[in-house]
Amino acid sequence: MPDMNTAGSQPSLASLVGGLVEDTQRLVRQEMALARRELSEELEKAKWGAMCFAGALVLLTQVGMLLAFTLVKVLQHFVLPDQEWACFAIVAALFIAGSGLLAWAGVMKFRQVHVVPPRTAESIREDVEAMTSAVTADRNQGNALLRQR
Repeated sequence: MPDMNTAGSQPSLASLVGGLVEDTQRLVRQEMALARRELSEELEKAKWGAMCFAGALVLLTQVGMLLAFTLVKVLQHFVLPDQEWACFAIVAALFIAGSGLLAWAGVMKFRQVHVVPPRTAESIREDVEAMTSAVTADRNQGNALLRQR
């Protein structure tokens, strides 16, 4: 049976290391592109959450005062004619409930924001495992080549 492990048919240790370096560089570039894309997506989520809070503030400040006085006058006229203070308290409670709902919506949106991009982290973990096994295999192959010489 002919020996297939001659020096001409096996890649040299230098070419194996060179290939590993090239693969690592390409992998790092791809991981950086993925991280940039995921961070952009997370920033977009955070921006929408902030916009929810900003919208809540705008609505509560510009329309809130006029609506509050209108509701107080309606309550005072139709429900509690001699209890102006109670009318103000009822309207204030309604506004607190509305602003609480808007704040809750903003918090739910912020909870969707990931500081560490999950797909990038998983991909990097897999790449490290693959590189570790490749280096181990290359080291074993290199040791086998040295023993043959």
